[in-house]
Amino acid sequence: MDVSAGKTETLTDTLEGVSEWVLILGPDGIVEWSNCAFNEFMGTREPGDTPWDIRILFPADANEMMEVIRDVIESGELRSGIIRSVQGISGERKVIRFTALPRRDAGRDISGIFLCGLDITDTIEMEQLKKFAYTQIEKNIEQFAILGDHLRNPLTAIIGLCDLLEDKATGAKIHARAMEIDALITRIDRGWIDSEKVRNIIKKYYDIGAAGTHELVARAIHEEYREQQKKAGATPESNPSMCSWDELPHRMKDSNLRQAGDIWKMLNKIGCTIGLSVSSREPLFVFIDAETEFLAEKEHERWVEERLKKGWVYGKDRDDLRKIHGCIIPWERLSEMQRQKDQNAVRALPAILAKVYLKIIRLDKSNNNNLTTHNTKP
Repeated sequence: MDVSAGKTETLTDTLEGVSEWVLILGPDGIVEWSNCAFNEFMGTREPGDTPWDIRILFPADANEMMEVIRDVIESGELRSGIIRSVQGISGERKVIRFTALPRRDAGRDISGIFLCGLDITDTIEMEQLKKFAYTQIEKNIEQFAILGDHLRNPLTAIIGLCDLLEDKATGAKIHARAMEIDALITRIDRGWIDSEKVRNIIKKYYDIGAAGTHELVARAIHEEYREQQKKAGATPESNPSMCSWDELPHRMKDSNLRQAGDIWKMLNKIGCTIGLSVSSREPLFVFIDAETEFLAEKEHERWVEERLKKGWVYGKDRDDLRKIHGCIIPWERLSEMQRQKDQNAVRALPAILAKVYLKIIRLDKSNNNNLTTHNTKP
């Protein structure tokens, strides 16, 4: 009796009833099995029909999706956050967030992948509406402030001139009317305060400073990289990584997203976090020297760990094809020039975040003393 076949049948029977898409793919990208939720949208394949091929399902991203399959099979690790727009048999389009997991056979060898998809079409549309609403509230708040200033300045001058009039009765009437206008401006100021309350509520429920802004930070990191590469004379032809975020291969997006997620963790260790910047006039955050050293060292450790997982090794002469790099060494062994590069990247972080209306907030000033005591090298 083939026990593994029985287990597979039990698993597929269970997956038939779930609302998410579930596909079982071979290493060649061929769909070996798909559940009802997928078949209802994409169409059922009858016996004798050509089976679904991942390259047919995603014609614009065929190479990238095959790269995902190879990466999951080779690494044995799941890949999440693969967002694709898919057109169904009726012509309807949906936005699906996929997760790819390794599929192991009875001998524990990886023989393919499970591709699970969640329909996030409504979520994407809601996010766009929230962003539009938030932007509009920002504009309204700014208009409140400008209007109040513009009205109060000439009003102050009018009230002052009333005292200079020889006709005191007329001056008193003008003064009384001016005070009525002042009361109206005060109501506008109260509207500003109320709008600030609304703004704070939106921040709370819009996930500012948490996972909802990770992609903003990742995009900012990538844009900074593109600018630096452009200054160095690189082009999209000589360096494919210089393409826009939307054109960036998924594995590179993943790398930036992991770096963005790590920024939150490291900032938390120095008593800081990331929040929304409400004004372009706010001064940029400045790290103390101990914080800069700490964050640079931790970022280097994260980078080394990521490279090692992908099969890179240390070597004096860099070779991207053979995955050799001279900086895959502990922080203490890095040259001063390489350390300066990492430290300069940390110092540039506040300006990078400001480009996407984010800022660093210090939550606990006592961490400055702790860092100076525990993390500064002799």
